Amino acid sequence: MKQKQHFKKMILASFIIMLLQTSTAIAQVPPPGKYNTTNYPEDRIAIEALNAIGDSTIYLNDDYIAVGPEGRVSYGFEQWKKGFEDKGATFKSVTPVPGTYILRVYNGDAAVKNMIVDVVFSTPTGDLYITVIRTETYIKQHGKWYFVGGQGTRVMSKEENEAFIKKSLKPNK
Repeated sequence: MKQKQHFKKMILASFIIMLLQTSTAIAQVPPPGKYNTTNYPEDRIAIEALNAIGDSTIYLNDDYIAVGPEGRVSYGFEQWKKGFEDKGATFKSVTPVPGTYILRVYNGDAAVKNMIVDVVFSTPTGDLYITVIRTETYIKQHGKWYFVGGQGTRVMSKEENEAFIKKSLKPNK
């Protein structure tokens, strides 16, 4: 009887792992035509111009909250910048993964950008390569766009994801 229950749990765990891997693979590229990516063309140009990493003028009175791929929260541009300086890290490159970029503009005064990017940091111990799923939030005040929120989630390899799921599964008692 115990073997049968254990076998059922193993099948269920395998199914969950397969489901997570399948939904992850499908969710990587947005469905064509699902989102309006052409409205407010002038605002889109202005938002794209804000991509200068390290430019403090793109933040509204330091009203910025960032969550990095390692889970660290920074309140304001200066705290975000200090986190990199403390580790001696600088951005070397940020390359969007083709087909993953979506910029949605709402009412001409709020916008959300989603994309997957390959990032390379230069560090004192060598280059660090990571892939990150990014969400960025923008608002427009007094005719100017500002970057007010950023969240990056590091993409795990298949092996890392399997190890995470295995570690997270708790046996029922």
